Amino acid sequence: MRKVFFLFAILPVSCFAQTMLTPTVIGSGGGYGSNGGTTLSYSVGEPATATLQGSNGNYLTEGFEQPITVGNTTLSFTIEPTNESCLNNNDGSAILVLNGGTPPFTIVWSSDTTLNSADISGLKPGSYSVKVTDKAGLTLSDTFSIKGSEAPCKIVIYTGLTPNGDGHNDFWQIDNIDLFPNNEAIIYNRWGTEVWKGNGYNNSSVVWRGQDMQDKPLPDGTYFYSLTVDGYLYKGWVQLTR
Repeated sequence: MRKVFFLFAILPVSCFAQTMLTPTVIGSGGGYGSNGGTTLSYSVGEPATATLQGSNGNYLTEGFEQPITVGNTTLSFTIEPTNESCLNNNDGSAILVLNGGTPPFTIVWSSDTTLNSADISGLKPGSYSVKVTDKAGLTLSDTFSIKGSEAPCKIVIYTGLTPNGDGHNDFWQIDNIDLFPNNEAIIYNRWGTEVWKGNGYNNSSVVWRGQDMQDKPLPDGTYFYSLTVDGYLYKGWVQLTR
């Protein structure tokens, strides 16, 4: 029968010097320190060891994990605003470019406290602020402005409609007309007879869908319009196809 022997080394407890270690926050750079019979070594992301040396030359080592400091200790950002494109369009916007900090970030815009996003749109001319807080609690705020435009928004008049109920071109569309409520639209047939008229055209409640003044469908064909917006007269044609 094969015999197995175990060798034990028993060290008397009295051979170790008693040393008190004071808890210390270790920096992230790593290093080594010694004080009498006590040594301490550490490095980022690796176990650190505290060694006690006894009077008889024996050692007792205790190890523990050295935590790593995660994230940036600085936070900054820049704001890139876009001004209103045309008069009363209220389409200003802003983009936040973050630098440093530790994600996730909490972003609070003064115009919409529920929007936690790095960009915002639909801003009227005026002054705004934004506040950013990172995971580590770093907080930074800044202000910015959206400038208004003096140029009237361009009126875009479409030249065709197909009122067949498919959801595409079912009405005569005039882009930005809702920004100029003081308007009048008149539709004429090819003989110059007025077949439809609307004051305050807005693409929704006041809109031409190819009907006459009695709300009856008009036949396919080419029609002509006059659109007066704040005293300025637009004229042209529109093709009705069902």
